[in-house]
Amino acid sequence: MLSSEELDTQDRSKYIKIVVAAILAGVFVFLAQDILEWVLEVDFDNPDPSQIDVPKAIVDIFGRMIGFARYVGGAIIVLGIIIAVIKLSLGSIPAGKTPQK
Repeated sequence: MLSSEELDTQDRSKYIKIVVAAILAGVFVFLAQDILEWVLEVDFDNPDPSQIDVPKAIVDIFGRMIGFARYVGGAIIVLGIIIAVIKLSLGSIPAGKTPQK
C-alpha cells in the first residue's frame, strides 16, 4: 500500500478518505477521557467518593485505561499523518521517477 507507484484519482480520493477517518478516530480516542468526564460528571484523575457509587479502585483503573487510550489515540493521529504525507507525496511522483539519494 505504500509503494511509490502513481496514484490515480480514484485511489487517491479513497486513500484520503481512509486517512481522514483514521485521524478522526484517533482524535475521538484522544478526547475520550474529556468527553466521558463531561458526560458522566466524574473526574477520573481526582474522583469524589460522594459523587460516585462504585469503589474508588474501579474508578482509578478505568481512569488509567482511559489515560492509556489517550496515548493510543495520539499514536493513531501521528501515524495517520505520517503515512498520509509519505503516500501522498510519493503518489504525486510519476511511476519510475522516484528520487535518487
